[in-house]
Amino acid sequence: MIAQETKVYSAAAKVLHWLVAALVVVLIPMGLTMADLKPGPLQDRLFVLHESFGVTLLALMILRFANRLRGAPPSYPTLSRGERIASVAVHQMLYLLLLATPIVGWLALSAYGLGPSFFGLGHLPALLAKDEPLSKILFGFHEACGLLIGGLALLHVAGALRHALVKRDDLLWRMLPASWRR
Repeated sequence: MIAQETKVYSAAAKVLHWLVAALVVVLIPMGLTMADLKPGPLQDRLFVLHESFGVTLLALMILRFANRLRGAPPSYPTLSRGERIASVAVHQMLYLLLLATPIVGWLALSAYGLGPSFFGLGHLPALLAKDEPLSKILFGFHEACGLLIGGLALLHVAGALRHALVKRDDLLWRMLPASWRR
């Protein structure tokens, strides 16, 4: 049974969390797949979608960060000191990488000579002058950041599942819709 006094995240925090999670689940495999495809219409479409979803992710993360600055998240009364340190570290690294990775992608595209496409409606401005050697370095860094996000997201999910299935505490329910509660 869920304790009445369990503090939950705001509706805005929940919506932003799940939208970002959905984008990450799409962006990482898309990014890895599109890079290995032969040049052509499919690869072009995936690049446009990846860039568009990346810009969307950046906008959502700016909103999420602003929302987070408005108030502290609910406390973690069931976490040990070690769990709290691990949780805070994973969350902070995710926030940092989810903000930085789209920016690095934008910089990489700029150095390649383009601005990111936004759903075929046009291109955002380039942030750097064309510099293809720098572009290659930035794209490599962008990919490494994406893989780090994937690893941290897996740790985050594993921690949430541990709380739900092993510890059987209320922690997971704080980020789920109230209507899903038992």
